[in-house]
Amino acid sequence: MTKNKQKTIVKLPKLLAFNAKLRKKPIYKSFRLHRRIKHHNSKLPSWWGLLKKSVHLMSANRKAIFVFFIVYGFLNLLLVRGFASQIDVGALRESFRNIVGDNSLSLLSGFTAFGLIVDSTAQGTGQVAQVYQTFLLVISSLSIIWLYRQQQAGNKVSMKMAFYRGMYPLVPFLLIILVIGLQFIPAMIGNFFYSAVLSSGLAIGGVEKVSWLLFFLSTLLLSLYMISSSAIALYVVTLPEMTPMMALRQARELVRYRRVDILLKTIAIVFVILASLFIVVLPVIFIAPALAEWIFFSVTVLGVPLVNGYMFSLYRELL
Repeated sequence: MTKNKQKTIVKLPKLLAFNAKLRKKPIYKSFRLHRRIKHHNSKLPSWWGLLKKSVHLMSANRKAIFVFFIVYGFLNLLLVRGFASQIDVGALRESFRNIVGDNSLSLLSGFTAFGLIVDSTAQGTGQVAQVYQTFLLVISSLSIIWLYRQQQAGNKVSMKMAFYRGMYPLVPFLLIILVIGLQFIPAMIGNFFYSAVLSSGLAIGGVEKVSWLLFFLSTLLLSLYMISSSAIALYVVTLPEMTPMMALRQARELVRYRRVDILLKTIAIVFVILASLFIVVLPVIFIAPALAEWIFFSVTVLGVPLVNGYMFSLYRELL
């Protein structure tokens, strides 16, 4: 009994004609006007989708995030902010009401108190405190990134292990931050000239003011253009055996053709944090003024794992 063997048909690739013309691949050159080149995987999640991924990361590591909140908050109070309240929000609102003498302007006093809380938190208690704040932010970001990376790999780790083992790329991480600082120089130069011209009265007419404003915006866009890839390099450099130059090159390839989209999503998380602070803290100023500064502090501490989860999710979507 013989079995009929089925013949397999192999499709050969079509041969190009002798005079066929191949379409050239588009080549991107920085600071050149040309058509927008679409990335082969240009569909990135929206800022809302990235925010939900960040919240999911925090929820999946809620015990570790709680430990981080206690440790980072205590060290921040000990080294940066201090345990005493820096602003008496209740007394500030009362004095504002006595000066104005109109309860209808109480909302304005709330905005004023909110601005003073933000200003006191940003400035800290001195230059030494700002150095401590930067150092705490760096080591906390490294530990959170290591925690999220291990969780995504399916490993069950604790925050204690994250603080221990997440510090190995500290020097490369700091070098990337140094590069980002250098990339801010064009924006700083533009801001210096713009402020100097306006303060000295050199720009009088509207056309001159608009021209200097456009100059400042152009330098700011130049800095943001460069930082859009270096910000992703902060997460690339935490990989094992990764050097800063390799991280910068890989990040540049990841953001190619997608810089504008990445920049908009990065700016979005900044507005989300600011809006969250405003929505949460402003009602507390009117309901319980004594707790307003502490609520603001708690939201800023939780903002560290939230922002890192957001940017880490954006980095993984670029792969």
